[in-house]
Amino acid sequence: MSNIRLDRRTIVLMSITTFLSTAPAWSRAEDAVIPQNDPRLQKLYQDEANRWEMWVGPDQQRKAEIVTEPVFRWQNPSRANGQSGAMYVWVFEGRPVVIGGVFSNPSGKNQRDIMHEFHALGPDRLFPEFRNSKSKWLPGAGVTLFPLPDSPKVEETQGKRTLQLRAISRDFTANSLDNEKVRWELRLLPKPLYRYEKPQGDIIDGALLAFVSDAGTDPEIILVLEARKNDKGDTAWFYRAVRLSISDLYVDYKRTKIWTALHDDPNGAFGNKDNTYGLIWDRAIDELPPATKKPLD
Repeated sequence: MSNIRLDRRTIVLMSITTFLSTAPAWSRAEDAVIPQNDPRLQKLYQDEANRWEMWVGPDQQRKAEIVTEPVFRWQNPSRANGQSGAMYVWVFEGRPVVIGGVFSNPSGKNQRDIMHEFHALGPDRLFPEFRNSKSKWLPGAGVTLFPLPDSPKVEETQGKRTLQLRAISRDFTANSLDNEKVRWELRLLPKPLYRYEKPQGDIIDGALLAFVSDAGTDPEIILVLEARKNDKGDTAWFYRAVRLSISDLYVDYKRTKIWTALHDDPNGAFGNKDNTYGLIWDRAIDELPPATKKPLD
């Protein structure tokens, strides 16, 4: 078990985020939701994401690089007065080792709360640095992928592997239970958030896919599918589901449950004993005035 423990500040922040995730939308016209593609919000999210340095290994000599453009923009207009966010990927040696990003919502006091949320993806332990902040994310281990049950042989061409990825991903289903124990069926977005471009070593191909709920387009589960050589030197598919939500999460493969991450897991907050999932309430800023420019396409 990890020696990382939750302090009082962390517990308070979890409570705040739980409240924000279930708060009803405001009804007053002047509190209309700012669309997620507003250029001011997108600049805010980009600037916030760039405050992070993701170091691979304790010597802090090797750094994962952020992919410049967000891999996904999302909005939950019915939650927390209108949440929105942008997701980013950090890559090391051609493989994504962090997925996460920044989201915000009006707080109800003419302010906007800014939060950061991440999950480690790589096999090596990360040592993130959050510039100009006392908050920390301290992953205690790397993340291991699991062999896909009855994995087909990996196709030789990228085009055929794309079809194979689609076929494999359709055998996964997911659902969540929120803090009020309301069940949400999660749908898999058909297009990967990120496809590995230049993996190295034994990795052949890979993709990050997202499960989202009907509340909006906020990814709650990230599904990693990766093709690589196994211990016998044969090619096979591997998988891993990771949380980007504070709900209870469940994933099935071919109608058999293969993964859960529970909010109140006794082995660690959110079933996350190694702190590979990070959620930080950073600060509140003055709310943005109503948009006067055309949003981004």
